[in-house]
Amino acid sequence: MTAATAGPRLLTGPRPALRDRLPLARIVARQLRLPALLLFLSALPTAAVLVARHRQWSDAEDTRARFGNYAYHFARHPYDAHTMTERLLADGTRIVFLPALAAAVLAAVVTAREWESRRFALTLTQSVSPARWFTARWAGLGVLLGGLLLPLVVLYRVDVVHAVHADLLTQGIDRQTAYLTIGPVTVAYVLLGIAAGALASTLLRRTLPAAVAAPALTWLLVALLVRSRAALLLDFPAWSKVHGFHPGGVLGLQFYDVLPQDSYLADSLDTGDYWPYQLAETALALALATLLVLAALRLLHRRVARP
Repeated sequence: MTAATAGPRLLTGPRPALRDRLPLARIVARQLRLPALLLFLSALPTAAVLVARHRQWSDAEDTRARFGNYAYHFARHPYDAHTMTERLLADGTRIVFLPALAAAVLAAVVTAREWESRRFALTLTQSVSPARWFTARWAGLGVLLGGLLLPLVVLYRVDVVHAVHADLLTQGIDRQTAYLTIGPVTVAYVLLGIAAGALASTLLRRTLPAAVAAPALTWLLVALLVRSRAALLLDFPAWSKVHGFHPGGVLGLQFYDVLPQDSYLADSLDTGDYWPYQLAETALALALATLLVLAALRLLHRRVARP
């Protein structure tokens, strides 16, 4: 290769794919600045409540030391087992499934508005393909919402692990629900909600119908995951521990706030089953999210007739 041919090649800089990636990320970041600020401000009170709750466990331990273990668990005092369990469950309702439904609505609105406002026609004239454009927006939402939710999940887990190990909660389904429900799968549900919003909005292309269909689809998929006990196919050692199905509720389900719950399953597991069950449920939720995003991209390709 001669110097004349080598010079221009060296001056061309990074490959186009890499060169286009950072400007696209900056555009998405600018568009999500206002939602990011609003979501951050809405997460602060929940974080403050979880931090304050952690400080109350010492009051609960003082109550048990003063009145005795039996009175702490079966009598009524300001910081007894029933009170602290109720407060911990109330803390969990703030993050257990509402962020996933909110993520579904936000993804649906952000995507459907591209179609309704006709701004999507402008992207067809740019060097960025529609698939990359929408994928970047969905990925940006995933990073934003997952990044905000993860610290809240960690704070909650610190609270519940301390309470369970110190025997500061009641025995039974409430304790099981508080310990087993929230974790990595909570973040995976948010990603599933974003994927459901992506598919619903790409299919309907109207903001209001998509904003209704996306959380409904998210809820239905989670309900099917929980009711089918599909996680036990991955966490097979726990299969033999679970017996019976609850006949009542919607589809035989109960609920922790709006999250579908299988109380027979939760009551059958113990603390050692937390990570295997959480990771199995997380893997299934992420697999579903991947399928929904692929379906949305396939539908997008058919609508614009362009890769």
